[in-house]
Amino acid sequence: MKKNQNIIVIACLIIPLALLAAGVGVFGSGTGTAFSFDTLRGETVSILGHGIYKFDTVSSASQEVAQDVVSLIIGIPLLIVGIVMACKGLLRGRLLLAGGFGYFLYTYASMSFLTAFNSLYIVYVALFSLSLFGFILALSGIDPNNVVRHLSDRFPRKTFAVYFLIVAAFLSLAWLKLVIPPMISGEPPAGLESAITMVIQSLDLGIIVPTSVITAILLLKKRAWGFTLATVVLLKIFTMGAALIAMIINQIIQKVTIDPVTSTFFVLIGFSGIILAIIAFRNIRDRIPLSEVQA
Repeated sequence: MKKNQNIIVIACLIIPLALLAAGVGVFGSGTGTAFSFDTLRGETVSILGHGIYKFDTVSSASQEVAQDVVSLIIGIPLLIVGIVMACKGLLRGRLLLAGGFGYFLYTYASMSFLTAFNSLYIVYVALFSLSLFGFILALSGIDPNNVVRHLSDRFPRKTFAVYFLIVAAFLSLAWLKLVIPPMISGEPPAGLESAITMVIQSLDLGIIVPTSVITAILLLKKRAWGFTLATVVLLKIFTMGAALIAMIINQIIQKVTIDPVTSTFFVLIGFSGIILAIIAFRNIRDRIPLSEVQA
């Protein structure tokens, strides 16, 4: 019970901080014009020049603003719903909180390490820290065997496993193709812009890909943790998938050059993840039939 209370407290702390960070990102555009900047690698990039992201490139800022929009209209509301359901003792509430923490963890780990230093830096770090420990507490407080008991017979285990393997394969191919040739040639990789290293690729190759593979293997072996991780990660992908789609749309609006093939795959994976997250959530029962409990 104490752990559950701590998780809810952490979620309640994240909400106002996320409202502040995302709200300023969306509505604090300011005034100014973009300007050119020569990077350490000798590339010329376009810096936004206004708003909270004024020292980020136009491409990065377009993605950050899109992320902020999704945090405001999807991420924070889902966290609130998770708090309400968790307070009622519902398993889906605990899973929603874990998935929500996962979303904010990835988002503000990225912004803490990648976004150009600004007046909200300490807010990004606080959100990163809170979501990290919230995620650890939420996941450690979930009994995987209990999750399995609450799943309906229609839970598409194999479909989810295939999806996670596709995600792992796509991210591996997309990012390794991006970073390996420059490692050999010494030229800066596409998309590095004003950053010093590839932060998103580090997170995806170091965390998302292994997590996806492990989850798929555990699902195929019908292990309880496989079902639990699949549910939590898919709920995280619900918000992250929406963010990916919003980022690509905003990049197009801001006339940022994008790779149409890679972007199309990201949209397909993001949209598929949203659909599968809804399916997973609908196949979790908050009440177990008495006959199954007695059995």
